[in-house]
This record gives sequence, structure tokens and C-alpha cells, in this order.
Amino acid sequence: MSRPAFARRVVVAAVVCAVVLAGVAPFAAVSAAGAASSATVSVAGVDSVGLEETATATLRAADVPAGAGVGAFAVNVTYDPSVVSVRVADSDFAVETAAPESGVLRIVGYTDARSGPTGDVALAALDVTGESAGDATLGVEVDTLADADGSAITRTTADASVEVTGGSDGGETDGGDTTDSPDDPGGESDDDTGGSSGGSNSGGARTSVRTSASNGGLAVDIRNAKPGAPVEVDLSGVERGGVRVDGLSLTLGAKSDAKLTVRALDSVPDGTPALDGGPLSYLDVAHDVDDSTISGVNFTVSVSKATLTDRGLDAADLRLYRYSDGEWRALSTSVAGETGDEVRFTAVSPGLSVFALAPAPAGAAFAVTTGSLPSLVVVGDSVTVTATVENTGQTRGETTVDLTVDGAVSESRTLDLAPGETRTVEFVVAADAVGRYDVAVGGVSAGTLRVDAESTPTPTATTESEPATTGTSTPGFGAVTAALAAALAALVALARRRT
Repeated sequence: MSRPAFARRVVVAAVVCAVVLAGVAPFAAVSAAGAASSATVSVAGVDSVGLEETATATLRAADVPAGAGVGAFAVNVTYDPSVVSVRVADSDFAVETAAPESGVLRIVGYTDARSGPTGDVALAALDVTGESAGDATLGVEVDTLADADGSAITRTTADASVEVTGGSDGGETDGGDTTDSPDDPGGESDDDTGGSSGGSNSGGARTSVRTSASNGGLAVDIRNAKPGAPVEVDLSGVERGGVRVDGLSLTLGAKSDAKLTVRALDSVPDGTPALDGGPLSYLDVAHDVDDSTISGVNFTVSVSKATLTDRGLDAADLRLYRYSDGEWRALSTSVAGETGDEVRFTAVSPGLSVFALAPAPAGAAFAVTTGSLPSLVVVGDSVTVTATVENTGQTRGETTVDLTVDGAVSESRTLDLAPGETRTVEFVVAADAVGRYDVAVGGVSAGTLRVDAESTPTPTATTESEPATTGTSTPGFGAVTAALAAALAALVALARRRT
């Protein structure tokens, strides 16, 4: 953006703030009008699909208010995986997908455009494949729908129904036998491997899973995995150092076969750097499928309480880490339950590689350093607060940095930092009321901001026209002008990015 254009944008923002500071009523009227309209997020465009056929549906946000513009979203599409499978086929947004559990497709998207689309917005094209005859509901759960500056867009949701036609109802479920399948005539016996097989028949070649002992671990052979349908793999034979891998759930984005070899190890595999912090165990998952074809992986791991006691660890301290793209990164890990002897954990990964179960202190850690504030400003001024955030830990991770004014959170930023990476963040604070305010970023004080009345008196000021500066003023920054200051900050930041 040229400097004149930048100047014009700043002037416009300043005029808006000045108008509202002169009277709150116009702003309240606009807010009420905006709240009356909202976007509706749903899956549309498919009412029925044939068995083993695929139809294209659209995840859309209808009636996005003018001026809002979709900049980012996080949506869960829910479905019955025994009837249909669902995957993302295309999107004008940059999207990432995951399958946090069976029958859930999580879609996270964003756009770099500074003015996102309004009206009826196609968030993503979805491939809906019929797996067995019946009816399924395509549900929508919205975690986030926001504009390009992170402001939430008011929304509602609507479910849709799809019918799978053709074939026989129900679909056979294989509980682990070796029933013939088109690619396995005669039902191969597992007598020579000691492994298992299983899967489901949904009108086409059934999904099957076979395991066998291999190289100190388990070899896994997956056949005819359906897109978007999690394949459950029993790994209870993989154990080392008080840590047992109970199983994994693998979701592929396309119909495919896959071969895995899963080993639990005391030390890191050759060619991979060790994770600091004393891991309890490493897990090596060799595989012949590219991570780009994997929609999600869910692990279930059990740790003996005796191991936790011997290591002086609390269950909540443990994380599953994944080595990928040259670095260790902590995965979303949670305690799923416990028995008298064990604690069970679940973890979600975007792909397969080398993993380690280790105490959380070995993960990312963040240090915040703040800049200084001016000691005195007058009402109507704005102040830029800067802070430097550094990841001082051993792995990449996310942290949320809060700007607080007198202890109340005014604005937040989420940063994703690699080990040793440093990032500078800026917050703009509007000084809209007389007083003294303690300002902090990430819990680290940036100083005390003193706000005085206008230094030049107005000769004709009267009791009616003079703004109140004491008594009825609410300590801190007013909600209305704070919102405007945030809008001004967004405009300034946008202008800076485009210069």
C-alpha cells in the first residue's frame, strides 16, 4: 500500500473513533442492527448417494453479513461412518483436516485475503461416499467463524440428511473372522502369524486388518480402507518400559491399502535425534503411505502407575511427542481413564513417524519480555504496547499471550513458535478515560499508564457539555471504545502489512 493510502486509512479510522467518542448511541444502534443478522453454517447440495458412489456436497456459510467477510473457520462435520464417509475434496480456503474420533471430520481453514467473502460462502467441497444402505445425518458443529482480523461472526447451524440407496440394508460386520473378500479368496488363515483380521463389508470390498509379529513389534496390513472411515488397529502386544500401546485409529483421505510396522523402543531409532527430558518410551511407526493421504491418527496408550511413581511423575505431566520435519512437537494428549494399575492416555497426530512419551517440561516453554509505556497520555490518545515472546523449550508449541489492563484481559494473540524462535507482538490500547492503569502482556508488567484530561481547557465549557472524568467513570477502558480501538488497531496493522 502507498503511503498516501496508508495515511487515508489511518485518518478514516481516527474519524470513526472521534465520532463514537462524541456519542455512544450511534454505535449501539449499529451493533443492534448487526446482531440481528447471522450466518448459517450447514452441509448442502446432496440428498442421496448410491452405494459405493460419491456425491459432492458443500460446507457453506449462508448469509454472511456484509462487512464481516469470512477469514477463518473451524468446523466439525459429524456423520454415521457405517452409512457414509466424508472427506474434503476442495476449498478456496487453505484447509487442514483431522478425524478426532469416528464419525467426525474436523476442518480448519483460513484465507490471506484481507476482505473475506460475504453472502453465501462455500467453505469447502465435500465428497460424500455411500458405505451402506440407510439414512445418515450430516451434522455441523462450529468452533470458530471469524473475519480476517479474528472477530467472531454471529452464526447458527443446520443439519442435513442424506440417503444411501442400492444394495441391501445393514451391511455385514466382520468381528474378526476371515470371511472371504474379493481380494482375499479363501479367507487367508492367520495360523502362521498369530495375528488377527477384521473389518466391515459395506457392499464392496471389505476393510480388513491383519497383524503379525515382526522385528520386535507388530506388522499391520490394512486392505480397502474407506476414505474418511477410521480403521481400528489393536496394538496391545507393543509394550516397553511400563508403557503399552493399546491401539491406533487411522483415517485415510482416499480408498487405500496401507502397511505399518510398529515397535516400542527404549532408545530413539537411528537417524532421529533424542528428545530431551527423559522419555519413558519411544514408538517407531514405519509406514508405506504418505502423510498427505492421512486425515488423522488417534493413539491409545497405557502407562503403569508403578512407572509413574518410580519416575516421580503425575499423569497430567505426560505428552506424546512426534518427530517430523526435523523437530519434535508435542501432540494433543489427555488422560482418558485409569484402572487400579494403569493410566490410559489418548493422543491425536496428523501423521505417522517416530513418537516419544515424555514429561511435559521437556516440551515448549515461553518467555515474555515487554517494552515500556509512556508515563502520561491524554484522553483520546492511543498507546502501542509491544512484547517479545521466545520459545525457550525443546519442541515447537503454541502459546496464547494476553494483554491485560488492571488485570482484565483486553486482547489475546496465539503464537506457534519453533524451539528458539522469537516473535514480537503489538497491542494498541485506547486511553478513553482518566485514571491510572496497570498494563501487562503475558503476565509480565509493561508499566502503569496515566491518562489525564485534555491539557488545553475549553473556555466555554459548561456543566452540561463537559465530559465527566471522575465519580461515574468506570475504572479501566470502556467496552465500547475498547472495541473501537481494537478495530483501529486492526486497520493500522492491515495498512502496515500492505506497505
